[in-house]
Amino acid sequence: MDGQDLLQPGTVLENRYEIQRVIGQGGMSTVYAARDLRFSHVERLCAIKEMVDRARDNQTRVLRLANFEREASLLATLSHPAIPKIYDYFSAAGPIYLVLEFVDGQDLENFIAQASEPVPEPTLIDWSVQILDVLSYLHEHQPEPIVFRDMKPSNIMLRTDGSISLIDFGIARTFQPMQRGTMIGTEGYAPPEQYRGISEPRGDIYAMGATLHHLSTKSDPRSEPPFTFAQRMPRELNPSLSVEFERTILRAVAYSASDRFPSAAAMEQALLDIREQDNRSIHVLHAPEAEAPNDEIEFVTTGSIDEPATDEQAESPAEYGSDERIIWSIQTADEVRGSATVSGDCGYIGSYDQHLYAFRTRDGSIIWRFRAHRGIVSRPLVADSKLVVGSEDHTVYAIHASSGRTAWSFRTAMPVRSSATRYGEAIVIGSDDGYCYCLDLEQGSLLWRQRTWGPVRSTPTVIDDKIIVGSDDGALHAFSAVDGRQLWRHSLGQEVLSSPVVRNETVYVGCNNGGLYAVDLESGSRRWMVQTQGPVIASPRVVSDIVVVGSADGKVHAIGTSDGSTHWVSQIATQITSSVTIDGRSGFVGTVDGYVVCLDLQNGDTRWSHKLGSPIVSTPIKAGSSIIVGAMNGKVYSIRA
Repeated sequence: MDGQDLLQPGTVLENRYEIQRVIGQGGMSTVYAARDLRFSHVERLCAIKEMVDRARDNQTRVLRLANFEREASLLATLSHPAIPKIYDYFSAAGPIYLVLEFVDGQDLENFIAQASEPVPEPTLIDWSVQILDVLSYLHEHQPEPIVFRDMKPSNIMLRTDGSISLIDFGIARTFQPMQRGTMIGTEGYAPPEQYRGISEPRGDIYAMGATLHHLSTKSDPRSEPPFTFAQRMPRELNPSLSVEFERTILRAVAYSASDRFPSAAAMEQALLDIREQDNRSIHVLHAPEAEAPNDEIEFVTTGSIDEPATDEQAESPAEYGSDERIIWSIQTADEVRGSATVSGDCGYIGSYDQHLYAFRTRDGSIIWRFRAHRGIVSRPLVADSKLVVGSEDHTVYAIHASSGRTAWSFRTAMPVRSSATRYGEAIVIGSDDGYCYCLDLEQGSLLWRQRTWGPVRSTPTVIDDKIIVGSDDGALHAFSAVDGRQLWRHSLGQEVLSSPVVRNETVYVGCNNGGLYAVDLESGSRRWMVQTQGPVIASPRVVSDIVVVGSADGKVHAIGTSDGSTHWVSQIATQITSSVTIDGRSGFVGTVDGYVVCLDLQNGDTRWSHKLGSPIVSTPIKAGSSIIVGAMNGKVYSIRA
């Protein structure tokens, strides 16, 4: 496209999109950054892809237009946090336009060109896991798999928040008739069979391996003879690479497709095996939950299901012998660390088996399962007809409560173990990337984000247009709920995993140094602090004039809200990370010893105690006359209260 044909800054398309600048240009297309004028009070950017077809042959033009429309329609059905969303599609006196999500960052080709050294292996593994997750999504797409066909560094965007996006799905390149023998892809990255016009998922595996070879060695495959990666061994070019990482690259770029990884998921697992596994200690990974939401939803029990629930049938209480306290249980495939949310006669809870479960509270029957790509410890928030939940796959999901299908998703740079809190028509949630995010509830677009200096696993509390949240940077933070600006920061000295609660202009929160703190809501100054003998990971609960909280010292502490005086202390376990659920004069709490305990909140006496036999870090939730709680044996229990 000639420079004189470029749209000039200030040009407005469809009376809505104001062109700002060129951000990319190819043989038949130009991509512009544009402002969406319908959002007059904020600068909402989008990417406008302009396609100008100068083919002289009318039949070719018709084919190109048909292919373009087909590809645009296909992409509009995709929903993945690392795939830019398509917002609009229109034509204007010849050119055809796509309006896409604006990806703020730089592509990896520019990144490696500017870098003085190859990309470090740990960084490459993190990026690769994200990319391969996208490829798995595409390759498993129904009704037909999607083959990306052009994986290379220039089609991978590194966002400013550190996350990865896959761009340019080859819409322009599919204009040519797709006949066998037509070469699609980029020389050096494309697999041998693609030169013969054969495109299949293992071709994307090859291109992924070629991309990793380039990024880990700074050896551009386009300037080398094709299919010579084995003659340019990665560790010879970059000795800092591990043997296992080199082996992974070489298997991916095997000449024969049958010698490569059988799937993107298999390659992803190989890379995850290389990376040192996170320490899954209870203290580090347990994410204290938010206050129980008040929103109610109208539930459609006949909604479609992402996956049939064949293995998760409610178990009969008979398996527990004479124990009559257990009403039912659900078996998941991994630990249940997060807490349930109950709305009406439905409950929702996440598991480390990567699923969010929707179930009936009366009998534990599964309504649907939603699959993320990593474990879920975040407690679901019910907001209108949606559920909002975070996952360790770095993503915040909004899920249609009626069907379990994705409404939208938002990608952060690291795992999301915080739970969401509603603020008007928005939600606020923390991420291990150190940011607190405010997202539009309807579309999942970013309204603002504010940085702390450590992972945010505490669940934000909203009060009087203020966001109060703890961080692993050792501080309690107060942000403006309107724009995210910091109002105050109070240092507590160690990680704050506990979720704050506010009563009468005072914020109550626990800290890993064993302290329970009372902080002035307006100024952030400390009012009092009570020291326990273990980290306070649990979230405080306020009832009448006392604040009740469990500690890793195995005690439940009842402290006066006004002056920090001790009302009572009850030793019920060796360790407590679960929060107390209040129901009248009763408090329900789980213990790492595997007990669910009911306490009298007047004096701390134990009313009853029931052993489940597996550590409990999940907080018991009241559902009618029963208690719903998850356990580390992978089960969700309903217990008579």
